Amino acid sequence: MQNQNIAVLVCLSFFAEHGMAMFIGTNANSSQLRSGAMVNPTQTSYGEDACPCVGIDNLKGYYSAQLDYYHVQYKAETGASCEAWDNGKHPDCRSSNPPQWCKQSWCYVDPCNCKLDVLPKMTKVGITYQGSPAYWSYKTCGGFDFYSQEMSPDACVMQKTEGECSKSDKCAWNGKQCGGKEAVTTCANAKELDKTIYGEEDCRCVGLGGRDTGKAFMHINQHDLIDYSANLGSTCHNWEGDSHPACKGDGEKPKWCSAKWCFVDPCKCTTARPPKTVSGANRAMRFQGKTAYWSYATCGSEDYTDMKDYCPGQKTEAACVAMPNDRCAWNGKGCLGKALVTICAKQRETGVLGMEAPLQGGAQGHTLLAAFIVMIFAH
Repeated sequence: MQNQNIAVLVCLSFFAEHGMAMFIGTNANSSQLRSGAMVNPTQTSYGEDACPCVGIDNLKGYYSAQLDYYHVQYKAETGASCEAWDNGKHPDCRSSNPPQWCKQSWCYVDPCNCKLDVLPKMTKVGITYQGSPAYWSYKTCGGFDFYSQEMSPDACVMQKTEGECSKSDKCAWNGKQCGGKEAVTTCANAKELDKTIYGEEDCRCVGLGGRDTGKAFMHINQHDLIDYSANLGSTCHNWEGDSHPACKGDGEKPKWCSAKWCFVDPCKCTTARPPKTVSGANRAMRFQGKTAYWSYATCGSEDYTDMKDYCPGQKTEAACVAMPNDRCAWNGKGCLGKALVTICAKQRETGVLGMEAPLQGGAQGHTLLAAFIVMIFAH
């Protein structure tokens, strides 16, 4: 039995490393799988159900942040899942004896959707989420906030009494602990956001902004990768008009060049026209463990996604389920992204974060895995 347990753990690691299918399903009773106590430390975590990560995971690209006197380059996906993003990046984390916080996992979170006993902290590097400074959390990733202890002793979260908390005009006591006033203001104003910039109230944009130096990259077909603003999808904007080759140069441009769109949470989007998954070539991109979705409708633009590379472009059930990488599903009337049909209803009902399976590996990967399992169990 011990050898079998070892085999299972090793195989889980193999799955994660090679991007092979291992359906985690909805996250029922698996919060510890997506925390610091994960059985498989290489499996991507999107935080606790009560405080999930935000931002687009697996988004190719980079951006620069100002940290003290240094310009530090981070991946465009930074903070969209639980990872020790500062390790080897932050100037203090490049020494031979880095601080403890360098190896702690964290992610960006929505302060208005974070019900943990340790409140998230506001970023100091200019990153934004839905128009306000982004917040981040070690706690949701199963980590401890050594950073605030060592680097920000005056942070609101470090004030342990109401008296200490009230000494700062940036802090507020919530009855149990000290947190930033900015978060209170952010949440109070959430319903007042300009829908032409941040999307309809029932389908807000979920990308991370404030990254003015850098680039993001997405495929426009199976072969061509083009560069966009590092703030891609964080607000309603005609992102294609700035970047797509068909939208540049002289002559008449396709109508979709001027159409505005942004990334959205498929499980919190109730626009008349459902959001769409990214195209097949960009299928690795994720939001909270599901294929990334985006919407023209939430930004008030005409929809141009009835095309062959998108789920709504499939007009029969057979064509829908035949779409590559198992990302589309037939709901009885039309073809939609799989999460909209199979995951979101249960997530809303249970409050448990639903996730899709990782991407399928090639046939060679499956053959290697089968041989690997046989070898392990033989011993």
